[in-house]
Amino acid sequence: LVLSAFFSADVAFAQGGTIGNFPTVDFPRGNPPTPAKVQLGKALFFEEQVSSDNTMSCASCHFSELGGVAPDTMSRAPGLDGLLNTADDVFGATGVIEQDANSDYVHNPVHGVGRQVTSLNPPSVIGAAFFKSLLWELGAKQVFGDLEGNVVLTDRAALESQAVIPFLSSVEMAHANRNWDQVTDKLGSVRPLALASDLPASLIDIVADNPNYHALFDNAFGTPEITRERIAMAIASYERELVADQSPFDLGTMTPEQVRGQQVFLTRGFCTTCHSLSNDLFSDGRRHNIGLPNHNRLVKTPSLRNVGLRPRFMHSGQFTRLEEVLAHYKSIGFLVSISSAEDQDLIAFLSKGLMDPRVLRREPPFDRPTLNSERQPIGSNLYGKGSAGTGGVTPIMIAHSPPNVGNTDFKIGISATRSDTVAILAASHTALPVGTHVGGVPLLIEPLDGAVVLVPLDGSGNTQTTATFKLPIAADHSLVGAEVFAQWFVLDANAVGGIATTPAARFLAF
Repeated sequence: LVLSAFFSADVAFAQGGTIGNFPTVDFPRGNPPTPAKVQLGKALFFEEQVSSDNTMSCASCHFSELGGVAPDTMSRAPGLDGLLNTADDVFGATGVIEQDANSDYVHNPVHGVGRQVTSLNPPSVIGAAFFKSLLWELGAKQVFGDLEGNVVLTDRAALESQAVIPFLSSVEMAHANRNWDQVTDKLGSVRPLALASDLPASLIDIVADNPNYHALFDNAFGTPEITRERIAMAIASYERELVADQSPFDLGTMTPEQVRGQQVFLTRGFCTTCHSLSNDLFSDGRRHNIGLPNHNRLVKTPSLRNVGLRPRFMHSGQFTRLEEVLAHYKSIGFLVSISSAEDQDLIAFLSKGLMDPRVLRREPPFDRPTLNSERQPIGSNLYGKGSAGTGGVTPIMIAHSPPNVGNTDFKIGISATRSDTVAILAASHTALPVGTHVGGVPLLIEPLDGAVVLVPLDGSGNTQTTATFKLPIAADHSLVGAEVFAQWFVLDANAVGGIATTPAARFLAF
């Protein structure tokens, strides 16, 4: 029924395909790998400080133990209809709250002041080095150029082309109108991996021996300049190390069930139509239309290596179980006359037979540090309840910014429903018991043990408005362990006691 769509012409066909001879990686002639370059790239890959607000790194969307893809946050982005919570929604990865060119929080038409969501389910970074072009629609090409249009790397550089995209994406990492000077200036001012913990051995020494990124770039490239092109080449050099070639399929240790599943895969499922074994990547690297309900588009064939570790499948992220994937392919004319027992054999082959245990265990080269966003998930530092104002809406506390010493981008935000007044941000070293009220207003911090700041609300009438207060944290290690509590108050005649409040937030400097 859908085979005609599957075999429809792809104008990008020539851009797809594979490179290298698995498991040997080819690299661009202008970017040969070196240990120092790989180490720098690894540090940059896990560096949350590369984002505008210190909440996102490359690794935030590519967890090793999940097969190199994003955690399943059940985050939705609108599909082609532009509407949320409809059939063509995409389950993507969470990014940053929308911010204007001044890095102030603003309302997004879809996500409000919640974290934005990528428009497609992020593909795996593991094994990405073997493809001519990357991203679902092959948007990252193998020729890598600078901002002036000059060719930097002539071929095999899709990793470099992809690496530079998230840094300026207002969904993934950036505030509006962020430019590369801002990215490189910030990297030059921060302590490498200051937000990460549990650093693996491959990162401990280089971070300890190099107090800033200029030193790491000097080690990798011979001079300390931090540039867009060097960032891309370092990250790509690290990603070329991520080769998962020790699965039971590779080692000849598959179980009988997995062997039977492989036979189904090779002979009766038509799976190799796209998931070619000619290069052992289980992908032809080209685009196909697989007739996904409500997500009908040409997309690149992903590798099936470590597919059993992924929390979501397809470019839409709409399936969460391999059983759902098989059911879809049966509905479009593949996996014909496959029994339920053979389904289970096939799933065993895909989920276990193609899984490199080092990926699951986060063993080298898939070892990684713990991100700050894992240690303190967004919203986990909030406590208590706020009180509603105009329209029955409770103001929202935005307290995502990590309170690390030296964080020049530290900020606290609020979203409220009135803009003809100011928001009052109160901070204290003392928290009050949840349930404390004064004049009917929830009070979660001790007002006599802190400071108060008045911040204008940005907006008009009764629309949802925002305010952002910024306070750079000095690079003073005596501040480590200091604890501060904060709460917003909005003067609002429609609120109980004339004041609407947010929940409170706790910040522990580190």
